[in-house]
Amino acid sequence: MRGSKGTVARYYQPWPAPVQAAHYSDPSTLPAISQWVTALRQQGKVTPEVTFGIDSTDEPPTGILTDKTGAHPLRLSGFLVFGRHGLHVLDAHTFWLSYFDPSPPDRDWAP
Repeated sequence: MRGSKGTVARYYQPWPAPVQAAHYSDPSTLPAISQWVTALRQQGKVTPEVTFGIDSTDEPPTGILTDKTGAHPLRLSGFLVFGRHGLHVLDAHTFWLSYFDPSPPDRDWAP
């Protein structure tokens, strides 16, 4: 899934298995994150009741993941994570405690 600022969902490596995660780094990424959730639902990877909406009354806007357990706000700098247990929201601090990017986009790959 691509957004106006590059890749929306990237693979991150934790132990014991990698996950896909979308980093809410800019309000312009929220529509692409919403499209990613819709695609996961259409592919049967998440249940039909899982939705992602945008609360534009906040500044900056907040993404809202809704599932059978309730509504989970995705705030700026947070991550929407898709792993073996479905989708969940993590703040940046919690995310980086468990995951790392095996190939950061700013990495210089000198031979």
